[in-house]
Amino acid sequence: MNKLFLILVTFLTFNLFAQPPGGGGGGRSQGQRPQSNEVTEVKKFSANDVAGLFYYDIDEVIKKIKVKDEEKQYSVKKALKNYNFRIKEIKFLNSAKFSDLDIFMNSMTKEKDNDASQEMRKKVEEIIRPVRDSVHEYEKELNEILVGILSEKQQKKWLKYQKKKVESLQPKKPQNTNESSRPSRGGGMSRQ
Repeated sequence: MNKLFLILVTFLTFNLFAQPPGGGGGGRSQGQRPQSNEVTEVKKFSANDVAGLFYYDIDEVIKKIKVKDEEKQYSVKKALKNYNFRIKEIKFLNSAKFSDLDIFMNSMTKEKDNDASQEMRKKVEEIIRPVRDSVHEYEKELNEILVGILSEKQQKKWLKYQKKKVESLQPKKPQNTNESSRPSRGGGMSRQ
């Protein structure tokens, strides 16, 4: 019984302290990308996000850009409601195309064929570009209206908020893990 217990503890100890495939210790140092056997979260394709279709949370915007005056608040709310309404119209008119595109893109992301990927990007661009262009026009109109309402400081906060909101929706480019996942052989510093 004692020998069995000793063997079990030894086996577990070796498994816990064994190095992962590829060498290098158990933890990752800063700046290293995940190795090929590690699971990375892949964000699903969303045509609405790529086209820039989103609604502004009116109360959040008022709070973020610190509009205190009630008349200004009313004007800002009116402009944002108008923008949100236009975006709802665009979303409604393109909902069938976008849902089909989402299904197609999410099923195709598993394939690694470069030629097919290029062709797929062209088709996506053909569908999304006109929608994105109209959204940009509405954003320009909204920004022009808000220039007349907000102070310079509030305008800067608005533009910063708007930029972050738009950037958060854009898909991130996949990271190339082929060369970067190889452990360095130096003392932690890489030569360039």
